[in-house]
Amino acid sequence: MKIVVCLHDYLPRHPGGTEIHAHDVARELARRGHEVTALFTERDLAAQDGEVREGRLDGVRTLEVVHQREYTDVRESFEEPRSLEVFQRFMGELRPDVVHFQHLAVWGSRVLPAARAAGARTVVTLNDYWLLCDLATLLRPDGELCTDGLHGKCTSCLRRHPLLAERWSGQDPEARWQAAARARFERHRTDLASADVVVSPSRFLARQFEAAGFLRAADCEILLYGYPGTLHPPRRRDPSRKLQVGFVGGVYPSKGVHVLVQAFRHLVGEPVALRVHGHLDWFPDYAAGLRREAEGLDVSFAGGFGRDQAEEVLSNLDLLVVPSIWYENMPITIYEARRHGIPVVVTNLGGMAEAVEHGVTGLTFPRGDDVALAERLRSLVHDPVLYDRLAAARPPIVRLDQVVDRLERLYSAPR
Repeated sequence: MKIVVCLHDYLPRHPGGTEIHAHDVARELARRGHEVTALFTERDLAAQDGEVREGRLDGVRTLEVVHQREYTDVRESFEEPRSLEVFQRFMGELRPDVVHFQHLAVWGSRVLPAARAAGARTVVTLNDYWLLCDLATLLRPDGELCTDGLHGKCTSCLRRHPLLAERWSGQDPEARWQAAARARFERHRTDLASADVVVSPSRFLARQFEAAGFLRAADCEILLYGYPGTLHPPRRRDPSRKLQVGFVGGVYPSKGVHVLVQAFRHLVGEPVALRVHGHLDWFPDYAAGLRREAEGLDVSFAGGFGRDQAEEVLSNLDLLVVPSIWYENMPITIYEARRHGIPVVVTNLGGMAEAVEHGVTGLTFPRGDDVALAERLRSLVHDPVLYDRLAAARPPIVRLDQVVDRLERLYSAPR
């Protein structure tokens, strides 16, 4: 089959969960003999908007389209007329049998009916909440969870874009922003309905989209991410050494790294250390605040790392903490930690809570509660029996080949 994998960003410059998963799938499809092209965007102010760069990564053909993320009106940020034109041109050139959309940001949802009109089977994986929220997190500016986004009523995330009053009806600015939010919501809801298959890595996310009226959760294909690599034996706690706790991922506010650092203020004198793995230059002000918060604590910041270093990073940890304060869908780090045989402690929220049964397959704590998180960590420091039991009770790890088997069936199913 000729398959296009389409998303906003891609490896190696953007080592996020969606990008890693998309590339793993594309690479495995290419290994199986499919003709695979990864189509994605990149902001590069030194290049011309719309410039296309062709390359290859691990056997996957790559097409990178320069998109500066600059708009004259908020409508362009979700209708993306320039991206739609580029996409339609590629549909004519590539003539794919399947287009698998791993993310629609920067492309806009209108590429869904465009792919279908070009004769391609369209598959969408909902990796986050971008169709409902311009920031993809369903978080308000004050850091609290947003519920208005489920009804097309939240305008906070949209206000980072310009709004041309003459393009919107309404007597005042607030009414125009409300109209923009509603237009975005309806555009995405209408376009998603044109997909042949919608996939979600968690039941929670599917239920959120059902609550928004975008789909029936029962019609959504639930498919966990798949993991290549060795399945390591469960780790055993060595009480004679410090518990090495790790955070692995994006170092920015929604990931809740501050909650984890604050928890260590309650663990002074305990035999436990924290190592934060993630790029510190993406949100430098936030990273600087974390460093100040960590002064005097057994906390170190290791910075970012390449994919070829992931095995080493996880092998040096005893425990992974995922302290996110947003409705994480299904963080790949949870299952990567389990693949390495180490237990996990996660926020009791969203797909994280779905992935971890408290006291059975890991530990959970209330959103943003650094005191409760410290208590969970202390219990693992002093109770090696609990640690060993949680490490041994990991759920089955879904392999990448199993995921791609399922996707091939979805790709080839009749309409």
